[in-house]
Amino acid sequence: MFLLVAGLLSTATIASLIYRPRLPSGDRLTALWFVLCGSFHCLLELYYVLHFNTIAKETHFAASLLKEYAKSDSRYLAQVPLVLVLEMITVVAIGPMCFWTAWTILQDGCSRHIAQLGVCILHLYSVSLYFGTEFMAAESNCRPEFVYYWVYLIGMNAPWVAVPLYLAIASVKRIYTGMQIAKRVGAAAR
Repeated sequence: MFLLVAGLLSTATIASLIYRPRLPSGDRLTALWFVLCGSFHCLLELYYVLHFNTIAKETHFAASLLKEYAKSDSRYLAQVPLVLVLEMITVVAIGPMCFWTAWTILQDGCSRHIAQLGVCILHLYSVSLYFGTEFMAAESNCRPEFVYYWVYLIGMNAPWVAVPLYLAIASVKRIYTGMQIAKRVGAAAR
């Protein structure tokens, strides 16, 4: 799985360098972020969805990763329906949208910022549900040890808060600027 993700990222990097050699580095990194997210969502999280009931007994590398992560959040092995539903949405919608967004960046497509804003909002929404239900639960599903709580739970999920928030704000600004320009052009044409 790791090699597959590394291969996808390498292929995306090489393709972006060949296809759009003058692509600004910020856009290239953003496209790679979405390829990484799409890969993660459509591979590891798909494994979780397909093996939801049997992960605890399995020895596959993906099962081992999920069991290790479950040390920080027992909901992954406790077969909590909310986690399954969030992961299903992630696999079916968010993962493919990440790949689409990366493609629109490489194409310099007009829909880039709409796609980017949409997928970032979905990331923020799913992380909000994930953390919100944990923080509001009567009993915590998380182990209190520093590594499991701060490194695994908070640290491993923080990028899906920080990066989508930053990219969503950037997209809102670009869409707003584009609408202002369209409004001025429309007014000048009258």
